Amino acid sequence: MPAGDLNTALQYMDPDVRITYYGTEVIPYAGDYHGIAEAVTFFTTVGQNIEITEMEPWKFIAQGDDLAVWGRQRFRRLDTGYQWQSEFAHIITLRDGRWLHFRDFMNSALTQEAFSR
Repeated sequence: MPAGDLNTALQYMDPDVRITYYGTEVIPYAGDYHGIAEAVTFFTTVGQNIEITEMEPWKFIAQGDDLAVWGRQRFRRLDTGYQWQSEFAHIITLRDGRWLHFRDFMNSALTQEAFSR
């Protein structure tokens, strides 16, 4: 799916979807989001604050309803232009082929620094 295509992304989410982005309150989108409405809030908040300028996944492991993806992302903070990059691990649990739980692990210290500038 194309980056920024929220409507398409929502089609792949379970109604009980949970999105967890680990970080402190300094990061505007850090938190635990439950359900489709909160998933929309999460992705909208991300899109209002950063641009993912590059994403390079390099490892995928799938087992049953569990998927793990490792890679590297580069970001740009929209209001300051500040850029940073981090490796990531996305851990996704599926139910009936749709996202049930999406966990986003990355170097949140770098992201906290980006939002502290």
